[in-house]
Amino acid sequence: MARLQSNFNFISSYCEPTFNVEKYQSSKTGMKLYHIKLPLPLIKLEICVQTKPYDDTGCAHTLEHLIFMGSRQYPQQGYLDYISAQYYSLGTNATTYRDMTTYELTTVNHQSLLKLLPIYLDHILNPLLTNDCYLTEVHHISGETGDDAGVVYSEIQSSENQPDEILLYSVLRDLWSDKSPYYYESGGRLEAIRNELTLDKIKLFHQKYYVPNNLAIILCGGGIQIDEILGVLSKFEDENCSQLENRHRISLDYSLNENLRKKMKFNNDKFPFIKIKRASLDENSLSSEKNADSNPIDTTKLSVHLTTTGTTTDGNDSSFCDSELMVSHEDLSAPSSPTTLWSTIEVDTSINHRHMNEYKEIFYPVEDNDENLGQVAFGYRLESIYEMEIYTALDVLLTTLFDEDISIFYKEFMEIPNTLCSSIDHDWFNYPERVLVVVFEGVEVDNLTMVADKYSSVLYSIIDCQRDNDQLYTQLRRNIKKKIDLHLNEIENEPYGFLIDLCCLDHVSELSVPKTNNENDDEQQLHKFLQNKKYLESLFEQPIAYWHELIKKYLLEWPSTKRTVILLKPNSDLLIEQQEQDEQRISERFVSLGSDGLQRLKTELEQARLNNKQSTSQCATISHPLLSFDNQLHLPPIEYDTNGKHLDLFHSPNSHFLKYTLHIPIKQLASDLQLYLPLFTNLLFHTAIRYDNVQLDKYHFCELISRDILDYSVSNGQSSSSPIQSSYIHGHYLDIFIVSLQSLNNFEMCKNTMDYFRYALFGSVFDDYKIILEECEKQLKNFIEVLQDGQTVHQAYFNSLIHSTNTESYYHQMNMFLQKNLLEKICKHPNKYQNEIISKLKQIQKFIWKNLSQIHLTVCGNVELIKDNRQIIEQFIKECHAKSQVDIESSANKDTKGKHIQTVSPAAIIGSPHEESGYVIRWTRLAISQADFIPLMIFCNYLDMENGPLWTACRTNGYAYGVAFDFDFESNVILLSINQCSQLNLAYSSAMEALKNIVEHKIKLDPERILAARNLTICMFTEHLATLGRVTGVCIRSYLNKYSIEKYQDLLHDINLYNYNETVFLELIEKYLQPLIDNTRSSTLVLVNTNKMKETQAYLQNEHDIKTVTAIKDVVKAICR
Repeated sequence: MARLQSNFNFISSYCEPTFNVEKYQSSKTGMKLYHIKLPLPLIKLEICVQTKPYDDTGCAHTLEHLIFMGSRQYPQQGYLDYISAQYYSLGTNATTYRDMTTYELTTVNHQSLLKLLPIYLDHILNPLLTNDCYLTEVHHISGETGDDAGVVYSEIQSSENQPDEILLYSVLRDLWSDKSPYYYESGGRLEAIRNELTLDKIKLFHQKYYVPNNLAIILCGGGIQIDEILGVLSKFEDENCSQLENRHRISLDYSLNENLRKKMKFNNDKFPFIKIKRASLDENSLSSEKNADSNPIDTTKLSVHLTTTGTTTDGNDSSFCDSELMVSHEDLSAPSSPTTLWSTIEVDTSINHRHMNEYKEIFYPVEDNDENLGQVAFGYRLESIYEMEIYTALDVLLTTLFDEDISIFYKEFMEIPNTLCSSIDHDWFNYPERVLVVVFEGVEVDNLTMVADKYSSVLYSIIDCQRDNDQLYTQLRRNIKKKIDLHLNEIENEPYGFLIDLCCLDHVSELSVPKTNNENDDEQQLHKFLQNKKYLESLFEQPIAYWHELIKKYLLEWPSTKRTVILLKPNSDLLIEQQEQDEQRISERFVSLGSDGLQRLKTELEQARLNNKQSTSQCATISHPLLSFDNQLHLPPIEYDTNGKHLDLFHSPNSHFLKYTLHIPIKQLASDLQLYLPLFTNLLFHTAIRYDNVQLDKYHFCELISRDILDYSVSNGQSSSSPIQSSYIHGHYLDIFIVSLQSLNNFEMCKNTMDYFRYALFGSVFDDYKIILEECEKQLKNFIEVLQDGQTVHQAYFNSLIHSTNTESYYHQMNMFLQKNLLEKICKHPNKYQNEIISKLKQIQKFIWKNLSQIHLTVCGNVELIKDNRQIIEQFIKECHAKSQVDIESSANKDTKGKHIQTVSPAAIIGSPHEESGYVIRWTRLAISQADFIPLMIFCNYLDMENGPLWTACRTNGYAYGVAFDFDFESNVILLSINQCSQLNLAYSSAMEALKNIVEHKIKLDPERILAARNLTICMFTEHLATLGRVTGVCIRSYLNKYSIEKYQDLLHDINLYNYNETVFLELIEKYLQPLIDNTRSSTLVLVNTNKMKETQAYLQNEHDIKTVTAIKDVVKAICR
């Protein structure tokens, strides 16, 4: 505990063997400080501000963006990010939730933290909030096209029509009244941003919520000198004392009148079509029943995310990213609806008219109703956030009911002919009254009602003892133990996010939930959030009747005023209607503004961009003391041991777990078998087992895995996980079959884990076609849903263009488009392909057996036990070698030349009806030298770091939300990515112009920014090695890319010693950047709204001289041929 010499008083502490949390609060302003001590190299700073929206304009979200645009003491736009990079920080970031906004920073140096903390606080508490920044960063109208644009506007465009967003928004809006912040969209809705949001409203929002007593500072990591931090904070408070006190006074007096709130009062004709139906909750009713329809209620036409309620529920609505809080408009300091634990309960009178057995139909826009699926959601607004014992028990119960292959709901909804859904998930939202949402995804539209009814019927059958309660009780106890292990694993592998989130939860809940008269409740509630293990252990004593009562009380008989059922359906008419409204709005805008008005908007925006750039350019002129970097980082200790080519051991003495990763090369697998490899991968660990004397049906095998294995995965290849690989490239090592199991570190679990490898690899049975067909139906539904997300489709197409150049390519056979075609064929004619599919799966299995002689096993964790019992693993490896002697048909391994696929043209355009924002990737392929890694990494960060050349071109100008310059040394790809563009053409042109100017030396390299980029790269590398979980990933991958943990540590050392050399960077530009801007040596992939395809094609031809433009449907035909 720190010596208290400041404005801050010590409040409490919480200790565990691996971490310690101290809590302080200022006696002067009420500001809180949480100090989380961890023996790790990074320091994470998070500043949490309670923010509560009162409408859909997105004041909280837009303010979050403007915070970084200059402050009273540091008016230069972008200075915070510039100085952060100079001081060995990853830069800043922020997230807006429905009840809080968090501001983040990661650094490797305590001295850096001391320098950056007061600068960050000045930006948060004293931002400039200029109109120039509002126009580019939030919203403006293009004087050329009449379109709406801006960074925030682009960001919302990309999400507002997504089915998941609509569903969650609908559920939460139905659980809370319009007096609560949870009723509103904290990120903002497009119509409200266009019509209601103003800079003055944002300033008022800042005055209300950005006050010290609403703010908590959370520090997490090693090497933090808390006395020095308290001194910095006290000094900041003293220097800003008068202004902060005045702000606090304004906050207390502040109330939002109707003119300021301007809450949208939508007419019925402004909403999507919604029906309120009666759903039979009788446990005997399982049909897709013919319930009487009530009169339809026409509701929100606002694109996605929006949901509408005919009759609303009292409550909080969820968040733009997610979080927790509530407020009443009469008294913004008090909650609008206390929990059931308190003496009085507020309920909207309108809600009393809604019955428990009503559900609502919500629609989302699609291009074609025939190939789209719906979702069913059950939403519950439960008890106080502090009822941790109840929520811990409910979480165990829900996991047991929904989340496993052996669960009751999996059996009833997915393990049947014509599966009813593709997945069942449950999510918690940590508001003062915690919200639970259970979602059935991938439901055919005709089955939505059946799923809604069957949900309750299955729950009733459990509490009526119509099912095997002994089996359920066994599963519950097993999941209690597993969650204790998972809790320990999370703290061990990724402690930063876990512990910081709990401190944010404590801060916001403390402000939102009123204190009771019970003095014992005044003990620190933070302890409740941290004592998960204690609550879990207490559940071992609970009888089956306790779990039945939880189902009855919370899932079946919870008050109808605090629960809802939503059916989400596709609707092509809604998409057409939205497109017509957008066209009409822009057309009317042209008429109302006229040429003079449009020119005025254009001039105003150009001047704003010029002012912003001038402000940004002044950052480098500010002098600041240089800080040295302590190269002796305390990285997680890892010791390496090997027995040759088949086994690598990575020893971490602090770990409680072991992760076993098996690599099996499968080169030369015939192309007709490659096509079925993803299906084989998904079925492994989900089939019956016959191995020696062991015979297990699917259920009992899955039960063993669930009991003993903490986590498992089966894959072909691995996704990117290092600074020298691009996250945009998904096709790494597809000719390697990888199986990974994680379990507790003890002798019994080690033995069992090796057995499970044996069972899955040697004993999986592929004769049960029912299981195979269930998997095909589930995966097909997943593909259909995935294809609705524009960004996912864009990256999938990109990887297809990169990798599907030959029919023998692994990626060609396994890309999502070809896989979807295969699954459609199987599901439409299951009997026709039964023998073929079973035969292919068995051939793949034998091919893998044949390659077991080349097996490689990596074990990460505390391997002392393994060293003493190495024979367990060595025996398994010997068995693999023996199994490799199996004979396989020569046809399965024949060497054939695949056909070349013409997929690459100068440009390809994807049209997506679901995406309003645009996405661009431009790339070139060339050899990347390892000698260039360090300067190339620094150069990439220099280009796309905050207020770097590309950031300025796209983000500062307000054209796009994000931009990245990246490289992938394994695929030999250099790429430029621009995402979430409201003005794609302008964003792309601006980015290409910036790169061209660098190539032609029209823009000089900035040595100061390159130094900042170097320091940023140091922090980036340190973060990559900062936790045991991340280091484990590097160790596992080192077998594949031969880039060991020692090489990463050497790179980190060499980056720190690297000095700027202009000649080296000029050579990099010529070698890597010049080919990218050359249309003859590079390719471009664009995703835009379907209506903008022709406009984009004309733009590429006219502005960039790209005359060969291929519609993506032609590429897909080639890929799927």
